[in-house]
Amino acid sequence: MNLSSRFALFGNRSAENKKTQPPRSVSGADVGLSNLRPIRTTGSSVNPGTKSEQCPPQKRRHMAESSDSDSGTAPSSADSMMDTLLAGQDPGPQHVERLQAAYRKHRRLYRKHSKLAAKASNAMHLATKMLNRALKAQSGKDGEGPPARANQAPSAPDRDADDLECQSDGSGDFSVKSEQHTMDFSSETCVASGTIPPASRFVPGTDSRDSSAARNPPRQGDDKALRASGCAVRAYQFSTLRHKAFQLKPRAAFSCSVGGKAEQKIVAYGMDGTVQIWDPHTQTREASLTRAELGIEYVEDMAQVNSNVLACVPKIVSGDTHTSSVADIVFIGLNPPSTGKQSKATMEAQPWVQSPHVGQISVVSGMSCSPPGHSGRAFILTGGAKDKDIFMWTVETQGARIVSTSATRKMVSDHTARITALCHEPGSNRALAGSANGRVSANDIASGKLIASGAHLSKCAIGSMTLCPTNTNMLMTSSASKSEQVRIYDLRQSISCSKPAITLGIHTPRCQSRYSRSAWHPDGRLVMYPFRDGTSESPRDGLVAIWDTRYARCDTEGPQLYSPHSETIWSICFASARGSGRPTMVTVSSDHCMGFSTFATLQS
Repeated sequence: MNLSSRFALFGNRSAENKKTQPPRSVSGADVGLSNLRPIRTTGSSVNPGTKSEQCPPQKRRHMAESSDSDSGTAPSSADSMMDTLLAGQDPGPQHVERLQAAYRKHRRLYRKHSKLAAKASNAMHLATKMLNRALKAQSGKDGEGPPARANQAPSAPDRDADDLECQSDGSGDFSVKSEQHTMDFSSETCVASGTIPPASRFVPGTDSRDSSAARNPPRQGDDKALRASGCAVRAYQFSTLRHKAFQLKPRAAFSCSVGGKAEQKIVAYGMDGTVQIWDPHTQTREASLTRAELGIEYVEDMAQVNSNVLACVPKIVSGDTHTSSVADIVFIGLNPPSTGKQSKATMEAQPWVQSPHVGQISVVSGMSCSPPGHSGRAFILTGGAKDKDIFMWTVETQGARIVSTSATRKMVSDHTARITALCHEPGSNRALAGSANGRVSANDIASGKLIASGAHLSKCAIGSMTLCPTNTNMLMTSSASKSEQVRIYDLRQSISCSKPAITLGIHTPRCQSRYSRSAWHPDGRLVMYPFRDGTSESPRDGLVAIWDTRYARCDTEGPQLYSPHSETIWSICFASARGSGRPTMVTVSSDHCMGFSTFATLQS
C-alpha cells in the first residue's frame, strides 16, 4: 500500500470518527505517519487516542467503504465506478478491486433498505387495523352502521347471485373472544369481519400497475373462464376456532372420506410423529396414531389410497443411513364409525417394506380410479428422492388391510431433482409431477410416456399440485419462491410451451417454504395460500392470502390477507359442508394448533 492510499484510508476513517465521536482537540501526533504504520501488520488504532482494537484488513476496508456511504464527503471510488457502469462504459479488468468495492457497498445498501421497507410494511399494517377499529367505533357512536371503506368491493352487476351470504354481526377485527375446552385440548375463538385490505396496500414489492394483458387466459369457450373486468377485492367475514393438536410443528392436513361416507374427515400429521383424524363439524379428534404405533419418526407426505386406506411416506433421511429395516411406506387402515357402541373411526398402521425405488420415496399421491369389477384394487403414484423416478403402484386391499402391492408402470422422467409433488388428472388419465428445481412434467398413465415437460418455471421447489374441484382442466402449483408463488395452468394447453393462465403471489424479502400447501375453495373461485411476510428479523406470519380468480386483475391487485394464527401456517384444506352450511377451512400452524374457519362474502 503506497503513501497516498494510506492517507485516503485514514481520511475515510477520520470522517467516520468525526461523525461518531464528540468534538475534541486533535494534536499533530494524532495524524502522524506513525499511527499508520501498524496497517502493515495485524491491526491499527481505529479511533486515535482511544483503546486500540485489532482489525483485520478485510474489516478495515469494510469500515472505509461504510464511511464513504454514510458521510457527506466527496464520492468514493465505488460511487465513481457505479457512475461509469451506469454510463455504459467498460471499466476494464484492471479495476477489479473497485468493482468489488462497488458491489459490496450497494449490496449493503440493498439489505439496509429492505429491512426498512419491511418495518414500514408492518407499521402500515398496524395502522390499517387501528384505523378500521377507529372507524367502527365512530360509526357505533353515530348509529350509522359500518362505514364504507375505500378498499371495499363496489357493487358489481356481474357478480354471481349465488355468492356466499352472511349476516354481519358488526364484530370487530381479529380478537380473542372466549376460551373453550374440547377433550384435552385448549381452544380459542377469534372473529374478524369487514373488509380485509388487499396486500398491495401494505406489502412492499406488489405493483398494482402491471398489465394483465401478457397472461395466457383459459379458453374463452369455457364457462369457468375468468371475467374480463371487475374488482377482485372482496369483503369477507371470518370466524375461526383454534384447537391445540400437536406437540411439535405440524406438516399438513387434508380432507378424506372414511368408509365411503358422504361426510368428510380431516387427516392431520406433524413432526411429533402423530397422525390424527378430526371431525371438522364437531371439531373433535376421533382417532390418532403415535410414533411408536407407526414405527417411523414422523410422516413426510401422505395421501388417500381409497376410502379405507391411507398411504404415508416416512421422514426422508439424508445420506445413506436409510436401511431396509425402515418401512418404505406405511399404510393406515381406516375403520369407519359403526352404529353400535363404537361411534368414532379407528386407525391401524401397516408398515410395508417393498418399493420399486432406488432409495427413499419422497412423495405419494392417490389416483381416483379403479378398474371395473375390482373394488379391492387401487392405484397410487410415488416419486423418488434419490432416483427421481415416478412409479404407479397397484394396491390390492381387503377391507382396511393391504394384501399385496406391485409396481405396475415406471413413468419416463426427465427430472434431475427430487420429486416433491404429484397429481393425477382423471379426465385425460395423466400423471403430473413437480420437482425440487421447479420442473413440471406430464406422463400418460397407460403407456408411461412423457407427454410434456415444462422448463424450470420458477427454479424453486414445487410444493403442491392441486386440480380445481369444479374444473379439472385447471392445475394450481405452489413453489418456494420470493414472488409468483402460485401458478395456475390450463391443461388443455401444453405445459411445455404455454405460460400460466394466472400467476399469483407477492414479492417478499424471504422465500416461502415448499411445505406450504395451497388450496382451492370448493366453489373453484377462490385460491388460498399460506403466506409468510416480513423478514427473518421481523416476521409477520400466520397469514392466509386470498385471490378471487374470476376477475382478470386478481394477479395485479394483490391478495387479501386473513390471520387465523399467530405463527406460520403450513397447510390449508377444506371440508365439505354439512347440509346447507358452508365449507370449513382447516389450517395447521406452527403454534401447534388446528384452525377451523367459516367465512362468507359480505355483500356491498
